[in-house]
Amino acid sequence: MRRAFVAGSTAVGAAALCYSVYLLCIEQREVAILRIGWGWAAILLLSGLREGARALAWTQTLERPARLSLLDAFRARLAGEALNTLLPMGFVVGEPAKAEHVAQRLPFSTAFSALMVELAFYGASLLLLFGAAALAVLPHVAVVPIAIITVGIVAMAKRAQHVLRPLLEFAGRERYRVWGIVALESAYHALAIVEAYLTLTFIGPQRPAWTAAVVLETVNRGVTMMFKMLPMRMGIDEASAAMAANHLALGTSTGLMLALVRKLRMLFWSGLGLTLLLVRVRKHSARVYTTVA
Repeated sequence: MRRAFVAGSTAVGAAALCYSVYLLCIEQREVAILRIGWGWAAILLLSGLREGARALAWTQTLERPARLSLLDAFRARLAGEALNTLLPMGFVVGEPAKAEHVAQRLPFSTAFSALMVELAFYGASLLLLFGAAALAVLPHVAVVPIAIITVGIVAMAKRAQHVLRPLLEFAGRERYRVWGIVALESAYHALAIVEAYLTLTFIGPQRPAWTAAVVLETVNRGVTMMFKMLPMRMGIDEASAAMAANHLALGTSTGLMLALVRKLRMLFWSGLGLTLLLVRVRKHSARVYTTVA
């Protein structure tokens, strides 16, 4: 039943991918591709390294004797993120799809539990990104609000220990792994900032400041969290990037182009992820047919 659900979601995701490509009109795609040129290779490499960092973090949340290779985790992550990106409320399907994708390597419950622990580490690492953005915008007065927010989050965490229990229990048992996972989650955000800076360098009329890349990536992350239920956040990304870029004196057009580049990058990885899902569904169907025959 679960495999059939993933297969159906994959078909819907493929249709959503085609529709998303249609919405990004040909002229806009050509402008972005021509303006960046060979810089696309660097952008895709950085985004691939980001996905690899979180895939590796997932492998580190598995407790012995469970094992998962980085390649298997990377493939599963791309497959699940494709559904997260392309479907309404995609995370409801995409996260279980990641665990289902490695079913030949691990029991579903083991893979999914480790994935939830990794997701908790990712949520905690967002404090670093938002703190960096606050320091970039208000370097002299940001320390106080950051400290207040941190104290508030710690206080809430103590009251919600039953929700955070899996993460806390993992940290208690696997203390030597915690800092490595935190480093991988931090690398995910750092690479995103580098990608934003590099993109701004390619598309902007002038050399951008690193603080602009930090702020724009933080805005993008916040929008992603708030509008995760919308497929590809169509329209929301463009409006938020344009407003943020205009506020940073980079120009509205620069923000719109940045959002377009992100969309094209998302479509590339989503297409690859859907291909991996389709290959897996086809292999499973072939095995079932062979068994029945």
